[in-house]
Amino acid sequence: MIKIPNLLIFFSVLIFCACYRHTHVIKTEIIGKLPVSAPFYIDLYSFETGEKMMSDTLDQEDFVLTSKSFPKGIYQLVFSWERNVVKPQEIERFARQPELGTPKYYISTTFWLDPNESVKYKFLLESPGKQAELEELLLAKNGSESIKMAVVSGGKNNKLYIEYLTLVDRYKDKNRHQKDSLQQVAVGCSDHKFLQEVGRIQKLLSKDWLVDVKNELLADEIDFMKRNIDDDVILRIYKIQLNNKEDVERYREVYNLFPLKTRQNLAVRN
Repeated sequence: MIKIPNLLIFFSVLIFCACYRHTHVIKTEIIGKLPVSAPFYIDLYSFETGEKMMSDTLDQEDFVLTSKSFPKGIYQLVFSWERNVVKPQEIERFARQPELGTPKYYISTTFWLDPNESVKYKFLLESPGKQAELEELLLAKNGSESIKMAVVSGGKNNKLYIEYLTLVDRYKDKNRHQKDSLQQVAVGCSDHKFLQEVGRIQKLLSKDWLVDVKNELLADEIDFMKRNIDDDVILRIYKIQLNNKEDVERYREVYNLFPLKTRQNLAVRN
């Protein structure tokens, strides 16, 4: 038989736990530094759905934002600020589409967010420089690719996602360097009137990726995903990579390693 005092203690603990769960809401903290004159803007998107999750205006280069807890997944953080320099090819576009608003500079990065692994995410440019240098890069062709942002946070999945991005960046650099070399070859062929060879090279350069480099990336990407198949971030990366039936076949080795229930859910999704 339970004594009255013990019964009161039991119910008190239950009430306390219920109140704690109701009031103790996990918050996500986004902090960092961007060497840009205020005001500038920050937007957070779900990289998987495209949904805007948060938006704010920042009034100083050092910032601390606290928001509700978000579901775990891959997110994109976008910084933007007004620009007073418009490239010639943009003038007509903005004249035709004034609804686009004032042109802006954009810097963005993707990262893994999971409140159960970490509630604090710190964003820092790897080579901060000055605002004028950043803006010059952002206006240059492919200049934004040289602007890297580090995301400092705890958690195994965040570390794995950074490793994955580093892998992809390595092949982007290789692709860019090989394209630059091919462009020089094309110039030489043009000077010597080897027009057929120029046409062949220009066809290669017209695609985002050189075939050989893309195949090397795909092989390393699949190996990375297979090695870490049990971690949450791998399933999210896999989903993002699937854009058509050819992609499904390219990543078949990865798909086959997922648990049966996961494969069934993916089959329904596709």
